[in-house]
Amino acid sequence: MAEVNEDAMTLISISWQALNRAVSDNKDTILCDCTVIILFACIFIEANLNHIIKEMNMTQQMRQFCGMKKKNQHPGLQHKLGWFYNKCVSRNKAKSTGDKRYAGIQKKLGRKFPGYSTLSNFRNDISHGTINPTIASLASAMKLRQQAKDIVDELFRIAKKNGYNIPRTTTYQDVIAIQERNPDNNLNSPNKYFYCAESSS
Repeated sequence: MAEVNEDAMTLISISWQALNRAVSDNKDTILCDCTVIILFACIFIEANLNHIIKEMNMTQQMRQFCGMKKKNQHPGLQHKLGWFYNKCVSRNKAKSTGDKRYAGIQKKLGRKFPGYSTLSNFRNDISHGTINPTIASLASAMKLRQQAKDIVDELFRIAKKNGYNIPRTTTYQDVIAIQERNPDNNLNSPNKYFYCAESSS
C-alpha cells in the first residue's frame, strides 16, 4: 500500500470540494469547479499509470522507448500511455516512438480508452492558457470523471492480462471517507494511505 503524501491529499481534497460545489449548481464557481474536476481526472489516470509501470518494473524501459536519455527529461501522459499500449495491447510492436509502427498512436489510444482524447486535449489547452467552456460543464465533467475511472480499471485489467497482477489496496472513496471523518487534520497525518484505485461515487 502506498503512503499518501501531502500533495496527493491536497489534490483529492480540492477535487472533492469542487465536485460538491459543482453538483450543488453554484453558478459563480461552476467553470472553475468543472475545470478542477477534469484536471484531477487526468491526474488520476497518470498517477495510476505511473504506479502500474513502477510495479511492472518497467520505468527505465518506458523512458528508453520514449527517448528520454536525460534525468531531467520527463515523459508526458501520452508517452507513458503510448508505451503501455505498445507493450501490452499492440500486436505489431514498435521499438521506439520513432518507429513507423507507432504512427497514429493518439487515435489508437482514443479508440482503446474512450474519453482519453478529450481529457488530453483539455489538459493541453489548459497548459497553453485556454479553457474550453463547452467541455468544462457539469455534464461533461461528470462524464469525463467516470471515463477516467473506466480507463484506470482498464489499465489494471490489461496489466493483469499480461501477467502483472497489481494490487489496488485503497480506493479513491476510502480517501474521501478519511477526509470527511477528519477534515481538519487529514493533510498532515502520516498514517493515511492513498493509491489511485476505483471509486464507486
